[in-house]
Amino acid sequence: MSVVFSAECQGDFIDMNNSNASAVLDALGYSEPYGEEDAELFLGRVLLALAVAPADAGLPATGTDTRFIDCGRPAGYVQMRLEELHALAQYAATAGLLITWG
Repeated sequence: MSVVFSAECQGDFIDMNNSNASAVLDALGYSEPYGEEDAELFLGRVLLALAVAPADAGLPATGTDTRFIDCGRPAGYVQMRLEELHALAQYAATAGLLITWG
């Protein structure tokens, strides 16, 4: 399962697994795994998150058996994805598009 961020399904999109998307959405102040937002407002949230969010320490890989393995998340992942969302939001704002995710 994954969460995809896009500019109204146009151009490039940013795809994250549910766990990682949840961490990014938390940094942005969103509680739902789906939604849409005006690009300028979304850009503001991204800039705020980049300014105040603590550095992402990452998560170690875990697995209780061979049927379920969580591959974890590298340190700095949230900030890296916020930078990508910054570029997407700038594109969407210029094109007059909404940011959608889900």
